[in-house]
Amino acid sequence: MAMQRLTETMLAMLGAIICIAGATGFWQHAQLSSPNASVWPLPALVLLEWLLLGIIGAIATVADRQSGRSVWTTIRWTVCGALFGLFILGGFTIGPLVLLAALIFLGAAILADHRYQRKVGVQVGLLTAGTVGNIGLLLIVISLGHP
Repeated sequence: MAMQRLTETMLAMLGAIICIAGATGFWQHAQLSSPNASVWPLPALVLLEWLLLGIIGAIATVADRQSGRSVWTTIRWTVCGALFGLFILGGFTIGPLVLLAALIFLGAAILADHRYQRKVGVQVGLLTAGTVGNIGLLLIVISLGHP
C-alpha cells in the first residue's frame, strides 16, 4: 500500500511538473519568437490555465495524502478531464505535452480510487464533464478574442 501511495504521488507530481514547465516554456518561446507581439489574451490564457491545472493537481494530491478524504481525488479527476479538453483544443502545439500530463494525472487518480476502493463510473463522468466544460470555456474565450 505504501508503494502504491508513493507511485501515485510521484505520478501526480510529474504531471504537475510537466504542466508548469510546459506552460512556462511555451510562454517564453512565444515571447522570444515574437517579442513585439502580444500573447494576451491568447495563448496566454490557455498557458495560464495549463499551469494552474498542474498546480491544482499537485495541491489535490498533497491534500489527499494529508487528509485522506476522497474529495481530493474527485478534484484530480476533474483536472484530468480539463487537461484532456486542453489537449483536444491544443492540437499539435501544446497538445502532446498536455496529453502526457493528462495521462500521468489519470494514472495517479486511478491509483487513488483503487486505494479508496471506489468504482470508476462516477469518475469517468467527472472526467467527461471536465473535458466538455473546459472545451466550452476555451471556445468562449477564443470567440470573445476574435470579432
